[in-house]
Amino acid sequence: MGILGLLLGAGVSVGVLLGVMALPLAWARAVAVLAGVVLLGVLGSILLTGGSLERSFGAIYLMMGVLAGVVLALPRLLRYAGQEPVWVSLGLGAAATLLLIAVSVAVDTLLGALLPAPDPQTGASVKAQISQGLSSGVLLASPVVLMVLSWLAWRGRAG
Repeated sequence: MGILGLLLGAGVSVGVLLGVMALPLAWARAVAVLAGVVLLGVLGSILLTGGSLERSFGAIYLMMGVLAGVVLALPRLLRYAGQEPVWVSLGLGAAATLLLIAVSVAVDTLLGALLPAPDPQTGASVKAQISQGLSSGVLLASPVVLMVLSWLAWRGRAG
């Protein structure tokens, strides 16, 4: 069942990253602005509702998310350099990060609704096995998809 989760996670990564990369400029600007608003909302909730420990960890996770957003913006930056503002590519990188998390959680929730409950005697759960593979698939496939998209964008700019 783990392999099914890996394939599902890889599909999530491919779908989200290809979708973000293919957005036309008008939609890309709107999505980038929306991602910025969401990030400001996350930052505000960390600063206003948490104690010092929550703010510390929240800041670390937020910085890691921003770093991931910059890395995920690389294919778009390479492909549309000079054709669109840099903030659009960076905003789409942030949107890709948020979408990878949101779609993964949504797929996991859907699996929980569709698959049978754990066996009461053994505690074995098909959903747990697939969920573990799902997160691993996203984590393994995202860098591969990112490298392929970056290489294709670089090749398209160089050729």
